[in-house]
Amino acid sequence: MKIICFHEKSFTILNTETEFRVFTLMGPNPKMKREFPDSTRSSPFPDEVLERVLSLLQSPKDRSAVSLVCKDWYNAESWSRTHVFIGNCYSVSPEIVARRFPIIKSVTLKGKPRFSDFNLVPENWGADVHPWLVVFATKYPFLEELRLKRMVVSDESLEFLAVNFPNFKVLSLFSCDGFSTDGLAAIATHC
Repeated sequence: MKIICFHEKSFTILNTETEFRVFTLMGPNPKMKREFPDSTRSSPFPDEVLERVLSLLQSPKDRSAVSLVCKDWYNAESWSRTHVFIGNCYSVSPEIVARRFPIIKSVTLKGKPRFSDFNLVPENWGADVHPWLVVFATKYPFLEELRLKRMVVSDESLEFLAVNFPNFKVLSLFSCDGFSTDGLAAIATHC
């Protein structure tokens, strides 16, 4: 178990099993600073140190909480996150996700509300995955994992996924509809 304590000009990483380290910083290194628009440096830690600290946080809730500390932490967290969970595909556009998180390798995307499982939503109500795949193909060609829940996934979308993501490894379709064995055959052939 690791415990991270932050102080004004240093932080401590306590590994309860073996080690104790204190890192002291003299201030940000201008050569190592990433450029973010409208960013003012409020943290004494360079972005690389913040990214390293954030990489030690495994819980998505913890990562989301520390991203609210200040703009620097928000930016560093966005550069170190490799998995994104989107609980409602209508709450954010794929372009905003791609702009906020540049190195995503894994995405969990939920579409229709739960009551759609009981046929309480009109037939062609939405939750189409294809617009998401088009954006992800340009921004995340290194995408490895896609978990979809209650999304409309066409055979064309599965073929697009199979052809445009060369490192793709994991596809999970939970309560999704709109596809046939032809789309699954494209995934099996290309991935």
